[in-house]
Amino acid sequence: MKKHYLKLVLVSAACMLSVAAWAQDEAYKQDPRYGSSPEERHQNVLNLNFLTEKYKMKQYDEALTFLRPLLATAPQASQNMYIYGANIYENKIAAATSLDEKNKYIDTLMMIYDKRMENFGDHAKYGKPYITALKAQKHIQYRPNDIAGITKTFNEAYQVSGNNIDPELVILYFNAIVNAYKEDAIETDLLLNEYDRLSPLFAENVTPQKEEAKKTFEALFVSSGAANCDNLEKVFRPQVEADPNNLDLLKKVMGLLTRAKCTTPFLGEVGEKIYEVEPSSSIALTLAQVFENDPEKANKYLNDAIAAETDPIAKASLATQLAGNELANDNARAAADYAKQAIEYNPEYGPAYMMLAHAYAVGTNSCGDFSRQAAFWLVVDTLTKARSLMEGDEEQCKNIDAQIATYRGYFPKQEDIFFNTLEVGSGYTVNCGWVSGRTTVRAR
Repeated sequence: MKKHYLKLVLVSAACMLSVAAWAQDEAYKQDPRYGSSPEERHQNVLNLNFLTEKYKMKQYDEALTFLRPLLATAPQASQNMYIYGANIYENKIAAATSLDEKNKYIDTLMMIYDKRMENFGDHAKYGKPYITALKAQKHIQYRPNDIAGITKTFNEAYQVSGNNIDPELVILYFNAIVNAYKEDAIETDLLLNEYDRLSPLFAENVTPQKEEAKKTFEALFVSSGAANCDNLEKVFRPQVEADPNNLDLLKKVMGLLTRAKCTTPFLGEVGEKIYEVEPSSSIALTLAQVFENDPEKANKYLNDAIAAETDPIAKASLATQLAGNELANDNARAAADYAKQAIEYNPEYGPAYMMLAHAYAVGTNSCGDFSRQAAFWLVVDTLTKARSLMEGDEEQCKNIDAQIATYRGYFPKQEDIFFNTLEVGSGYTVNCGWVSGRTTVRAR
């Protein structure tokens, strides 16, 4: 009884499958996606099945015999046939033995994307934005020197995707533009205009991926060589003048100018606009460098930087720079004061001792013969301290050793020490104008 029941179930199931298959077959014959007549639709369903089978078996030439009639008579049959076709022609591009053959296959690949866009452009996930981006990517990959074509396909993708365009595609496109510029295939203005046009994309809907892409984008621009000071000012001065309070724009411009190592008046203008709104030690330091030929301004910004800085090591570095500025402007006493200030911030900062020693050396010109000679004991002491703190810097140590040797030549002679009732090795307080300090008596 059980066997008989099982047999009836199997027969019933077979009948149901047969009816379903028949109904499905009839559905194909009524579906205009597969052709204009029942016979054509039936044949195209077979062609689609054969295409899939041959593609999976990597029998690409045979697969194409089924793809071509599908594209001609049933272009809306399936998205898969466009995926298969694109992969087949990429395989053929890789295997091409001549440029003409390769170009023919590339043309066909582009046609497949166009055809897919025409018939499946409204797909929710893999519609026009996806297809245009894919086409642009492949155009860049296979025709990297076709700047006009690359620009056209990229702009198609940009037009349909807007600010949601894939940042990786933007990088691919901009890299192609930069390479063309390096090969003198495009003018500077085109590169600068494209940079200016695409930069805002990285400020929209910021994600970690976009942040990384932005770094690459900026690095490409700088590496192009077009990002020189004159070009950057040419592009961005009109923007800054049109929107002088746009902090994001100002920061972007300042970043590009500093990365290009510009110390132009334009950088000073931009930096001062930022500093008015967001003063910081880093911007103050940049402004000090820009205004190095204006000691009053340079020192103001360095002092501002010290005041804004919280790290004592950084403060010491800034104070040492101030000392260097003062020394360059023949203000040895002020230089010594800033060097001492740096040492207070960081007693282990060798460059501050070097600067102090140089200030002392200049300051010795303000006193008499023996007092001046004795002051060089203090100069050498200070340089020796600097050397002990900079042992790891071989080049700097050689430089300090040479200076010590020079300044020892200015020490008093033995008879001068005797006539001043002093003994070698005894303590001595230097009083040479403003240069003062405790040291040890030594002969030349």
